[in-house]
Amino acid sequence: MTQFPASPSFGPSLQQLNRATLIAAGTAAVLLVVAVLPAEYGRDPTGIGGLLGLTAIGDSKRAATKPAFTPPVTVVTADESAATQSLEQSKKVSIDLAPDEGREIKALMNKGDKITYFWQTNGADVRYELHGERIGAADGEYTSYKKGESTGEHGDFVAPFDGTHGWYWRNRSGKPVKITVNASGTFQTLEAKP
Repeated sequence: MTQFPASPSFGPSLQQLNRATLIAAGTAAVLLVVAVLPAEYGRDPTGIGGLLGLTAIGDSKRAATKPAFTPPVTVVTADESAATQSLEQSKKVSIDLAPDEGREIKALMNKGDKITYFWQTNGADVRYELHGERIGAADGEYTSYKKGESTGEHGDFVAPFDGTHGWYWRNRSGKPVKITVNASGTFQTLEAKP
C-alpha cells in the first residue's frame, strides 16, 4: 500500500483573507457613494453620478413618488360663514431662491379646508417653516406648524382657521435653488409672495 505525503495547505492565509475583505468593503463603499446614492436617491456628493447619468435616474424615481392630483372641481365648503368659498383644485407654483434669500408660497384657506401637498427643491437642502396667519393678524403674528431642513416634504394639511397657510423657505446652500409646490384640495388661491 502506497502512502501519500501530507498535502500542503492550498487555502488563503489569514492575512490574505483580511486584505481581500478590506478591498471588498472599500469597493462597496465607493460604489455606494458613486452609483447607488445618485441612482436610487438623487444624491450625488461626488458629481460622478451626474456625469454617468445616474442622478437623472434617482430624480425620476423621486418624481414618480409624487402624490396624484385631481383636476379642479367646484365644491361648497362646510364653513358657510366664509366670505368666499374654496374650490377643489390642483395647482403648481415655483420660486427661485438666490443664496441666503427667503420667500413664501401661501394658500388662502377657510377653516376646515384641506390640501394635500408635495414640495421639493432641485437638490439642495433648504430651511423651511409651515405656518399660517389669521385674516387681519398683526405683523409678525402667526402660528407655526412645522419647521426643519429638507430637499422636500409631503403631507396633508387642514386649516385650523380662516387665513393664509403655507411655507417660508430660506436658502443657506450657497447656490441658487428652485422650489416647486404641488397642492390639491380646497383653497381659494395658492401663490408665491414677494
